[in-house]
Amino acid sequence: MQPKFRTAIAVAGAGPVGMSLAIDAALRGVEVVLIEARAAGEPPSAKCNTVAARTMEIFRRLGVSEAVRAAGLPDDYPTDTIYCTAVAGHELTRIRMPSRAERPQPGFHDSHWPTPESMVRVSQLYLEPILYERVKSLPNITVLNRTSVLGYDQDADGVTVHCRAEDGEAFDVRADYLAGCDGGRSTIRKAMGVSLAGDAEISRTRSSLIRAPGLKALFGERRPAWMSWVQNPKRSGTVVAIDGKEVWLVHRGVGAAESFDDVPFDQSIRDVLGVDESFSWEVLNHEDWIGRRMVAERFGDGRVFIAGDAAHLWVPFAGYGMNAGVADAVHLSWLLCGVIKGWADPAILDAYQAERQPITEQVSHFAMRKVMENVEAMRAGGAIPPALAADTPEGEAIRQFLGQRLFEINVPQMSPEGLNFGYFYEGSPIITYDGEAPPSYDMGAFTPSTAPGCRLPHFRLADGTSILDRLGPDYTLLSSGGDGGPLVQAAKAGGLPLAVVTAPRPDAPADRPALMIVRADTHIVWRGDHPPADADVLVARLKGADRQSAHACAS
Repeated sequence: MQPKFRTAIAVAGAGPVGMSLAIDAALRGVEVVLIEARAAGEPPSAKCNTVAARTMEIFRRLGVSEAVRAAGLPDDYPTDTIYCTAVAGHELTRIRMPSRAERPQPGFHDSHWPTPESMVRVSQLYLEPILYERVKSLPNITVLNRTSVLGYDQDADGVTVHCRAEDGEAFDVRADYLAGCDGGRSTIRKAMGVSLAGDAEISRTRSSLIRAPGLKALFGERRPAWMSWVQNPKRSGTVVAIDGKEVWLVHRGVGAAESFDDVPFDQSIRDVLGVDESFSWEVLNHEDWIGRRMVAERFGDGRVFIAGDAAHLWVPFAGYGMNAGVADAVHLSWLLCGVIKGWADPAILDAYQAERQPITEQVSHFAMRKVMENVEAMRAGGAIPPALAADTPEGEAIRQFLGQRLFEINVPQMSPEGLNFGYFYEGSPIITYDGEAPPSYDMGAFTPSTAPGCRLPHFRLADGTSILDRLGPDYTLLSSGGDGGPLVQAAKAGGLPLAVVTAPRPDAPADRPALMIVRADTHIVWRGDHPPADADVLVARLKGADRQSAHACAS
């Protein structure tokens, strides 16, 4: 069969991960075919409701951050998280976070974050249409909706992707590379023969998207919350404000001894909300799902790669699953485009697995620990205390004790500065290490560092411009006074794309190197006060062509 379409990159799956990969590649001038089983504009799941600050930095580069920031909740709706016995019940504690209108004000948990882009609490229901409009605006992306990927064959020259349209037509897409961004049940991962390893079941949840105009009134005189974590002797759950008016997502936990059907549909919603049978709602969508901590044993096979939920699944604590997937997507896009455009050696693709798999493994364990900490706090005696929701001195004492503990546990989850900015890449084939160990980090905190593999510490130039807005699309040489001429010459001779930014910082620490090379994803790949004597070896390494020790090019 002759291929119906030919392209540089075929992407299976047009969720946020697949669309981010397609947009990034298209902006680099590469042709993409995006294959999606859903119809154009078909609503996605509402499970993902946070766009992390690092993802917003990516979206800033892709040209959609302003639209994402403006979507979803009204300007005056807070993004607080509360812990309570029911939405209409007793409040145990509150993690106060800003509304869009309050965002310029200091004093919130993330007000000091080192970025021009704050995290945004917005549902995937609103995010996907924004990304899709950006996809449609780029002429080098072809979208095949209502089309399923059945499998693929690959050879030394490319990948043949076997597809079937909704009307039954079978056809092939021929691509240089294939990216499987097709979710937890990934056809691409299964065709690769790759397994997920980890914890196959951590929790089970019933999730209902409802329209309930009366729900906001349940907060009474209190400041409304974006997310309400509910614990009471009848039912645990979570309620998320989707539009801040009448659409809400209601999760209900399924007990260890229960099946999904053992959880009474309507009554479990009432128990989480704290209402009686007179309270009404309309169910817009429903899904039963299992929380897992699973990571694929490998992320690539020849010319085929996986990203997002196809590569890793974990309980959605810290809301980082989709965000990690978007980071996968643009990382993979950059590497693939480098090879397709000819400046990178095909061996550079080894960096995808070497860098992204260890990070997703780390994050999955961070998320798992938060699950266990919350369970232990609420069930220290083996079960939620019956007096927790009672209007008694005993109930009040329990709520005060648990509220303080839940606040301490969950501020790092709801304001995950370390998770956003602290992670670093070790053992990468395209980073030159110099012996300084990157500082450790946890979910809530990190220490900025210029050690190779770390994220570039954020700063603004003298004119107020974020350094992120000055980085080139591939590599950037940042000079705060050093002579970068030999590096620029070596890059030109070796065909390495290298932008140059002179960026003196009046507040720069004394140990900041005079020269740094930074990637578009803001990770530092080399630093020094002087160019290395073997600058051509460094250039070869950054192109993926040098297979020597990672320490070969230290200055």
